[in-house]
Amino acid sequence: MGHSHASSNINWHERFAMPASLRKYLLYAFVIGIILVLVGLVQAFGIHVEHSEGHGHHTAPWLSRLSANLLITSMYMLGVSILSVFFLAVGYAANAGWYVMIQRIPQAFARSLPVTAGLLAIVILSLSTILYEWTHSDVVAKDEILRHKSGYLNLPFFAIRLAIILGGWLLFWRGFTKNWESLDSTGEIRYFHNLRRLAAGFIVFFALSWSIASWDWLMSTSPHWFSTMFAVYNFANLWITTICFITFSAVILKKNGYLSGVNDSHIHDLGKFVFAFSIFWTYIFYGQFMLIWYANIPEETFWFYERIRAHVNPQYVPIFYVTIVLNFLLPLLGLMSASIKRNYTWLSIITGILLFTHWLDTFMVVMPSVAGKAGGLGAMEVGFFLIGAGGLFWLAARQMEKFPSLTPRHHPYLEESVHHSYEPM
Repeated sequence: MGHSHASSNINWHERFAMPASLRKYLLYAFVIGIILVLVGLVQAFGIHVEHSEGHGHHTAPWLSRLSANLLITSMYMLGVSILSVFFLAVGYAANAGWYVMIQRIPQAFARSLPVTAGLLAIVILSLSTILYEWTHSDVVAKDEILRHKSGYLNLPFFAIRLAIILGGWLLFWRGFTKNWESLDSTGEIRYFHNLRRLAAGFIVFFALSWSIASWDWLMSTSPHWFSTMFAVYNFANLWITTICFITFSAVILKKNGYLSGVNDSHIHDLGKFVFAFSIFWTYIFYGQFMLIWYANIPEETFWFYERIRAHVNPQYVPIFYVTIVLNFLLPLLGLMSASIKRNYTWLSIITGILLFTHWLDTFMVVMPSVAGKAGGLGAMEVGFFLIGAGGLFWLAARQMEKFPSLTPRHHPYLEESVHHSYEPM
């Protein structure tokens, strides 16, 4: 392939090797995370709750809190993996070319899907009686609402849906990875066309399966509650999380001398994605909250009542408002300027903070429902975040080392991405 003067500085055979500094930082994150989880467990052993809004009457408070953390973190990790596949599928379906030079990053996160899917399946199936109130026949027998929902919320059907969803995602994932590898090795255009066809089918399947997964795995931790917007809300949260992982990784790689083909315009576009979808998340969050609160239907409002009323669960109130402020105002004010989206240091700070605050978003869905008064934000939660985020970066880095080149040399839109340019006014 011939290359123009604009692409003459690109290292077309660039390979990734995990820097010693990255290994050290990830090791620190794991070690500190494990220590914090152990400290949190010791602290949780001393918690005694007489009447918990969560499922604490079925198990010890420390175990319900531990189980909630495992669900939060495994969902966080799986969400980034599958939404990285979605990120690439949207690019194929839209015939986009701008992202080609950064596509190795979402590919690396996507290739961790078998690990994260297996982790979530183990957590959910092994801890279902702690996480989900509707798994207890004695509770369902005394509750008219749960009896009416038992045709859908029962363990056999739940496990079948889990297998279909994860199995379907993994089948599409296998199709994507095989064609990625074939396109890299041969450069034959038919593999790119295969990716486009796979993308079209995956997007349809994902839309349906993600909605069911959101209802089953997260929303049913509070089985009396319902919201027609929850699946979109869960998508918005983990979608912006995924974009932050991609953006943060791109900036760090550039700072360490990798991704020679990625220019300021690519980084600027990632910054625009973080900015735009932070507004989208806020819109969905406010839409769900405002409609439920305005309608004032007790079957809906109790879910927010447990999270924003100090006399019910005071430990969640500040987290609720801090999460809103940081997830909305931080990217709104911090990334509003066009030029600042190209400031690598600032962009890494913003996305780094959002990685944690959007983990808190999933925390606020699960923890009050599962652990109730026994839950909270402490050493255990911070430890699980460090393990989960560090684990994702570790898995992605190991996958990135396997790529023949950080530049997808045989992608048909490579030249378009090489010459991608946008100059802010």
